[in-house]
Amino acid sequence: MLTYGVVADGSLRVAQAKGEIKDRYWNPCHLFHAVHVVTLADDDVEPQGVQRVAGQARLVIHPVGRPRPGNLLLLRRRVEEVFAAAQPDIIRGHGPFLQGYYAVHAARALGVPSFASIHDDISIYRRFWTYGHGYARITAYQLALKAFGWERYVYRHADRLVPKYQAAARLLLRSRYRDKVEVIYNQVHLARFQDQQPQLRPGERLRIITVGRQFAGKDQRPLVAALKEIDAELTLVGTGPLRGALERTALELGVADRVRYIDAVPNADLPAVYAGHHVFAMNLVQPGVSMTAMEAMALGYPVVINRPRWEARPELVGETACVVDGTPAGFRAAFEQLLARPEQVALLGARSRQAILPFAGEVMEARERDLILSLLSRPST
Repeated sequence: MLTYGVVADGSLRVAQAKGEIKDRYWNPCHLFHAVHVVTLADDDVEPQGVQRVAGQARLVIHPVGRPRPGNLLLLRRRVEEVFAAAQPDIIRGHGPFLQGYYAVHAARALGVPSFASIHDDISIYRRFWTYGHGYARITAYQLALKAFGWERYVYRHADRLVPKYQAAARLLLRSRYRDKVEVIYNQVHLARFQDQQPQLRPGERLRIITVGRQFAGKDQRPLVAALKEIDAELTLVGTGPLRGALERTALELGVADRVRYIDAVPNADLPAVYAGHHVFAMNLVQPGVSMTAMEAMALGYPVVINRPRWEARPELVGETACVVDGTPAGFRAAFEQLLARPEQVALLGARSRQAILPFAGEVMEARERDLILSLLSRPST
């Protein structure tokens, strides 16, 4: 029976509040008998509240403390003590910075394999540009860890580096660590995200939905402004520091009565929220592909998305999406085309669903299981 060790990206209490708890996220294909999750928090949720991330395995959560400038080495020791007691067969860290460093360092101390899953662009500059000034404190942490060599330690000593999309792999694939890189997309299980086959009837108001945290990297004000001269309404699922700006934009443009806000929806309930809409749209400033865009594709919705800043076209969704300039005029033109040709909603939605099939969560989950088994079959480096 196998035991999994994980150093999580953040507090599970926060993930639970945002509706981001997903089935078997830390137990692909029910591979493990026990899952021990370290969180860098002073306290955290009880395991039964988030049991689904471990599937049928026994889930144990170990909050070891919130990182502060003076306690980083203390937390490293606490992480090692947790895993020394739990005796995991393999350890996963989220990201190449603090969590990844703790995971890889503990794995080397125990003589077990490790891997780092990478969920964001590793360029600190691009992340700061994307997330805005609210990211300044995290940027300072990451620059310090980079100076200490902790980021390089992860790349050097992790047995595998697993970006969750191609944009996150860009720099690593050009580095000396490229042979360790394996892209495995986040899991969108088609068994739960069934094709809803949306259809727009002639003369019907276009109903648009977008899902995601409302911050500089996902600034949806162009979507709000696009409503001004068309017969459409917009549902914004999520919250964040740009909520006030979104509300002000809607009021100033006189479209507030056609904008609906939903703060958070459990991932399992998203299909029900999508029902009745016609199109998913997103203004994505940060590189890569949004998990919510993949979920919209799985549900069979057309995707309208902006041209990315750092890629030639949007990753994964670009072959089937309506790709526009990230401006109110760009999004409005795409929505006007759908209103003029309502049959395109069903046609483009079917293409979305077909395009996501090779990246289905069931496929990605099996790939992650196989990666773990391959690491368990050879000694850690």
